[in-house]
Amino acid sequence: MQIELTRKFRKQVESLNNRTIKIKVLAIINAVVIAEKMVDFPNLKKLTGYKNQYRVRLGSYRIGISINDQTVIFAAFDHRSNIYTYFP
Repeated sequence: MQIELTRKFRKQVESLNNRTIKIKVLAIINAVVIAEKMVDFPNLKKLTGYKNQYRVRLGSYRIGISINDQTVIFAAFDHRSNIYTYFP
């Protein structure tokens, strides 16, 4: 699968101070690149009421993802209390 990282996603990950969470985010991105189907994504859940919007749970953080055909767009990354105010 092809991946795209939005500018917002990159900025949010770079501004994070916790190194272990950054490593886990990179591991999830690598897992998505290797995956052949959506079932292979770790901790993926479809958002209710949206056709192509998903989230990946990473402890108390969430990664907002949009999936279109064979392209996975990493749109947002934030704490679980903040991410749903602007994603999707």
